[in-house]
Amino acid sequence: MSETANSGIFVSESLSSGQPISVRRDTIVVFIGAAPRGPVGIPVAIGSVDEYLKRFGAPGHDGALFDVLRQFFASGAQQAIVVRVCSSARRHRILLPGPAGVLTLQAVNPGPYEWLRASVDYDGLAPSGSHRFNLVVHRLAAPDRPIVERQEIYRGLSVDPADAEFVGHALLGSELVAVAGTIPEQRPEITFRSGIEVGAAYIYVDPAWPDVDGLTDYDLIGCNTEGTGLFALDQLPSIDIVCLVPDLPDLGPVALFTAERYCRRRNAMLLVDPPAHWRHVDDVIRASRESGFASPNVMTYFPRPHGVDGKVNSAAGFVAGALAVHDARDGVRDLPDEPTLAIRGRIRPATDLDHNAQLMLKRAGINALCSVGPGRMELTGLVTMNRGGGCEIEWDDLRLRRVVLFVIESIARGTRWAAFQHNDGETRAELRGQVSRFLCDLFDAGALAGATATDAGYVICDAPAGGPVAPGADEEPGLSFVVGFTPRGHAMQSFRFDQQRIECRIALLHIEPDIALAG
Repeated sequence: MSETANSGIFVSESLSSGQPISVRRDTIVVFIGAAPRGPVGIPVAIGSVDEYLKRFGAPGHDGALFDVLRQFFASGAQQAIVVRVCSSARRHRILLPGPAGVLTLQAVNPGPYEWLRASVDYDGLAPSGSHRFNLVVHRLAAPDRPIVERQEIYRGLSVDPADAEFVGHALLGSELVAVAGTIPEQRPEITFRSGIEVGAAYIYVDPAWPDVDGLTDYDLIGCNTEGTGLFALDQLPSIDIVCLVPDLPDLGPVALFTAERYCRRRNAMLLVDPPAHWRHVDDVIRASRESGFASPNVMTYFPRPHGVDGKVNSAAGFVAGALAVHDARDGVRDLPDEPTLAIRGRIRPATDLDHNAQLMLKRAGINALCSVGPGRMELTGLVTMNRGGGCEIEWDDLRLRRVVLFVIESIARGTRWAAFQHNDGETRAELRGQVSRFLCDLFDAGALAGATATDAGYVICDAPAGGPVAPGADEEPGLSFVVGFTPRGHAMQSFRFDQQRIECRIALLHIEPDIALAG
């Protein structure tokens, strides 16, 4: 993840063959939505609401993403990953005039609320020459509030491409501006306005901004080749919970289906708000039957809550926060025995649900948001939207599905090293030992069931059918292996992992436990 401007280079670290796979790690919760300003298409770690406002906020422009993050941190969660999406790629510009033409600076981040200003002076520079100048760039809180939120100072810049301080190169590291267009052969003039001391005046970004449409499903989805929107998450080594935050009350079907496929590939859960038009349980059941949508990697709830302003709002931040807080305290593997999750927040459900209504929702793959006292809420059911899907019927249980995703993602990431080794006996033995130790650690932690650690899981890593590949061969088939494990209270789960150099492909195997253990 990045906390600075996008350099175009991202590094993802993975384990080596000698490193153990950890049975515990931080839960990565990602929120994707529109923010007034800040970096676009870059996952940024945020530790508080104040930090979000500093990086992405603008006075008087809160928006849906801010509301969801405020819920998340109010739940006690410690860190979120924010990906800003924008409906327009247009960027503000600052025009610095000079004797040979205009030097144009363009805001690094798009959007109308990137309020920037710049100043040019020649202080401390040789009086002769026409190449060097000093540049100061400010990011302001608001046009009518000239509070400097960030400042960048560049001394001794040059418009000469052969100079070590060439402005076109020096600003590549700026988080505020970049050079746009042709650079004039002579330096820009000193920033000056009549009646203001030399060097104290600034040139501001252009105030005009054309109206643009609001955020669409396609803005949230982004582009896989450009790494925007949802696909900006490719920069992260792992993700656990993804929340798409649309401008409109409902997430559109295009974004829902695309995000579901992406989360399935990344072994993550997608958390979505229910449609705003759902008012009664009958509406929910009818709509669920008509849509036919089902996925073990998607979770939702009903009803939406009433906020303190009386409006029907989202509770996605509260739900994601409650899951993150639980994971930090007890780990993903230790979800509560009872299908309930405490929700902390000043909200109340728009509809009261009795026990029968909660059961009906659970059968439809929808969790019930219920009030259990003043300021106290519960999410009951703890189900995915799998809705009894085929042989994966056990994945209706959110607790089991999250354990399975944690285990297979940990194995996939922890064994990436094997894709870059020769598929020989030594490599297979190291991999078998690494995964076996991980399963034993899970058993010792109480996540897997069995009389002994041996009963709780197995690893099969045989030689490829065509025999070993000779060292130095142009193409290697990667390495395939099968892992089975028995989550506490559930049947054995068996998966085939194909570690290729591009990615690890994971497939569910329908193997009877006795046959798997015999193999």
